[in-house]
Amino acid sequence: MNAPTNLDYRFDTRVAAQYDVLRGHPSEVSTEIGRVIAGYLGARARVLELGVGTGRIALPLAAAGCEVHGIDVSSHMLAELARRVRVDELSGIHLALGDITALPYREGVFDGAIAVHVLHLVADWAGVLARVGRLVRPGGTLVLGRDWIDPESFSGMIRTHFRRTVVEVGREMLPPGATAAAPPSGGAAIVGALTELGARPLSDGEAVAAEWRTEMTPRQVLDGIRSRDDAESWVLPDDVLAETMRRLDAFAAHQWSDLDAPQPVIRRFMLGVFRFGA
Repeated sequence: MNAPTNLDYRFDTRVAAQYDVLRGHPSEVSTEIGRVIAGYLGARARVLELGVGTGRIALPLAAAGCEVHGIDVSSHMLAELARRVRVDELSGIHLALGDITALPYREGVFDGAIAVHVLHLVADWAGVLARVGRLVRPGGTLVLGRDWIDPESFSGMIRTHFRRTVVEVGREMLPPGATAAAPPSGGAAIVGALTELGARPLSDGEAVAAEWRTEMTPRQVLDGIRSRDDAESWVLPDDVLAETMRRLDAFAAHQWSDLDAPQPVIRRFMLGVFRFGA
């Protein structure tokens, strides 16, 4: 496999502009997500958000009364968020350009922290969690959020087939004697690492912060993966992505006669909530 040549982890202007189109939430859903997260953290909590991006979580969280300190490696994403902060006249968001593997904050300064779709981009995600555990005060809260798409929907089918195809293509394209890279950090591994850090989950499973129905087309899902605007394709080498998409396009064309016809999708925003030991 060749190393990716066009992958930009700074998330440039193009990605910043399109990110919310692909990953954004309807306004009423966004408000509900902010309200629910604030309920776990405390309405006036000082919160650290890892990978704050364009603020799709930080903005409703600040609107719910929290003081959000967001850090991101992308100056383009932060510039877009700063513009929105000015437009909404919010005073409760503070931004820092930086890498989450080198968090520039004092220990114990935060009441809580939140991470959404970011830990899988970091090789030393366990080290990041350990650092967060020191930055959050004893008794503080960590919220891990993720977007869920109905696996039985057309979008869920495409994504399931995409993941399977990535594995197949990766195995075929590995040079002799090479081994596949370790998969991104999974839920069980994260829970285990947090347990070792003295954090305990507040429930047996994830909580549903919001659920809504939307419409998308198969082509939108395919193009999102192909263009690397989709988080699951950010880290793929160019040759693996190209071959994966060739097979994925063929799969979709066989499944749906009209790739531009909108179809309904049920989406949820899921939360895993942990409390650090007092």
